[in-house]
Amino acid sequence: MQRGERTPSAYWIGGWIAASLGGLITLLAASRPALRLASYPLGTLFPWFLLAGAILLSERRVPGWLLPLGLGLGALRSVLAGLGFVPAAYLSGFVFDLPAVLAAGLFARRAVPPEAASRTQRLLPASFVLLAFIGGLYLFWQATAQPQDWLLTLWMLSAPPLLGLQLRVSAEWTRRHLVLARRELERTVVERTADLARANASLRRSEERYRTVSELSTDLSFGFRVWQDGRVEGQWVTEAFSRVTGFELPEMTGDRWLALIHPDDRENLEREFRAAIGTGTATLLFRIVGKQGQVRWLEARERVERDADCLRIIGAARDVTEARHSEEERFRLERQVQETQRLESLGLVTGGVAHDFNNLLTVILGNGRLALAELPPPHPLRPRLERILAAAEHGAGLTEQMLVYAGRAPRAQKPVDLTSLVAEMLDLARAALPARVTLHEQLGPAVWVQGDETQLRQVVLNLVANAGEAIGDRAGSVGLRTALADAGPDDLENARGARDLVPGRMALLEVVDDGAGMDEGMRERVFEPFFTTRLSGRGLGLAAVLGIVRGHHGRVGVASVPGRGSSFRVWLPAATDLGRDAPKPPRSGAKARRAGRVLVIDDQEPVLELAREFLGRAGYDVQTALGGRAGLARFTAAPADFDAVVLDLAMPDLSGDQVGKAVRGERAELPLLLVSGYEADLAAVRFASLQPARFLRKPYESEELVAILDQLLAGR
Repeated sequence: MQRGERTPSAYWIGGWIAASLGGLITLLAASRPALRLASYPLGTLFPWFLLAGAILLSERRVPGWLLPLGLGLGALRSVLAGLGFVPAAYLSGFVFDLPAVLAAGLFARRAVPPEAASRTQRLLPASFVLLAFIGGLYLFWQATAQPQDWLLTLWMLSAPPLLGLQLRVSAEWTRRHLVLARRELERTVVERTADLARANASLRRSEERYRTVSELSTDLSFGFRVWQDGRVEGQWVTEAFSRVTGFELPEMTGDRWLALIHPDDRENLEREFRAAIGTGTATLLFRIVGKQGQVRWLEARERVERDADCLRIIGAARDVTEARHSEEERFRLERQVQETQRLESLGLVTGGVAHDFNNLLTVILGNGRLALAELPPPHPLRPRLERILAAAEHGAGLTEQMLVYAGRAPRAQKPVDLTSLVAEMLDLARAALPARVTLHEQLGPAVWVQGDETQLRQVVLNLVANAGEAIGDRAGSVGLRTALADAGPDDLENARGARDLVPGRMALLEVVDDGAGMDEGMRERVFEPFFTTRLSGRGLGLAAVLGIVRGHHGRVGVASVPGRGSSFRVWLPAATDLGRDAPKPPRSGAKARRAGRVLVIDDQEPVLELAREFLGRAGYDVQTALGGRAGLARFTAAPADFDAVVLDLAMPDLSGDQVGKAVRGERAELPLLLVSGYEADLAAVRFASLQPARFLRKPYESEELVAILDQLLAGR
């Protein structure tokens, strides 16, 4: 029981005092009737005080509104009496006062323990019933104005034992609560003692964990002094220092502290430390060299305090080596993703441009060749037509270079001896160099790769020409080397190209020059399309090299220092299948051609006109259809009438894939010649289900179209 807590006896004594004052006022009211009005509130408070004590005795909280309610009911009785309704004032007590006393008896009954109850506890509920009976007689006596002296005597005789009984029960209640309070205090002391023991044990475990973490963590704390003469004295370090550096604190004598710093970071670290002397704090990022030569990155936060003859440094450092490596790897991957996105964007653009542009070039070149063939040699328009054809072929070459960079150029893959290919090109390579630049070759044994001879020749010529342009007009030399070498992770990490290339035995093509060299910014952009440092350049040479190498599942890297030249290394997977080339079918002359009906389907009318002209002159019966739907309708009307179908792959109304499947559904054996302005590999990959006989890339020459059809229909 807390100090100041109320007890049942406090309420009950308060009730008996109120009842006594009310009785006294009633006796005095015989000479002064006005005093009687004050007796009503006091008399009404008596049963409510009894109820409050009984509620507390039953271990319940006394409502705060209980006594104000009793006082209010007493005031109501005073008002009734003041208005002349004296009997009503007393009879209202039967409605309010007597139920309150009986309710007190009910609560007192509930407070009696079922076992080991004392006699006073058992008599208490009956005492409240007795009080209710006496109170009822008193109210009736006052309401009827029939004084009964014996009733007053009964009240005076019963009041002391009833009050004593209540005080006895309250004392027992208080003793019981004191015992419970002592037990609660003892239990609390035991719990607090146990909590303190657990806290001590937890503190010991926490200290043990801190010691363990300090021993295992790569984070370290330190304190040292820097004297005016430059000496550094270590005062203390945590256990992680030994694991990170490999040194123990006693070993850190003399200049050993400064020797920890990586040589490339010392100047910058000294500058930042001097700045920290003024501000008092510093955040430093630097490398250290451990006892075994290992290089680790540390991120340190230091507080610098100036003393009389030295500087005191206290700080903490975190080993961020893995985080730095992860950041570098993330940056490298981001660059690869950006490069891939650029390639995808350029591929989409070049794919669409190639289709439309090559259609135009097919028309220009085809009509130009037809017109040139019809003009006699001395005709004045022949030079103009030849210049037109040269310009159109040059445009086709530019489109080819863009397709090569985007990895969409057609490839004729076969085993190629890279060493023999370079040896055959030495005269051509020397011709591509300026007059004062010499070429030194170092060709190893046969180095086989799986690739396209034409594109690989372009790689060699572009690299040699780029090396010569890097030297310029002064005297210099270019080295050209082939070898079968081991490519390690470092060789491939900074190279560009195929992302799935793994270290191992590979074919190496290296071109070295002693030209002007490149800084880091130029090295980053050297393979970008249209990037060039020469006013006359188009910036597509090295971009085409990267595209070809990527298309051959290889990588190309560049090492260069300003003023010391550059080195380009091309790594290509070495070929394991050195099968012989498939024999090329001989081009048929006019006499070998056989007549037949050919259906040409394209979405460009000028292309159809050229096909009719080319094939008609060769003796073929040519049927044309503008668009996929018209071509399919023409074929399905009489599928047996055609000996071959020339089908454009990209058509807006009905794709070549859909038309080809319908043609194959009608005639599975019919020769099918696929034509497109880009992606020769579509014939082997995307359109493999069509089983195309051949693939022809736009822009094509009339001889190519006729020769292929001659070959397809030769065994008809």
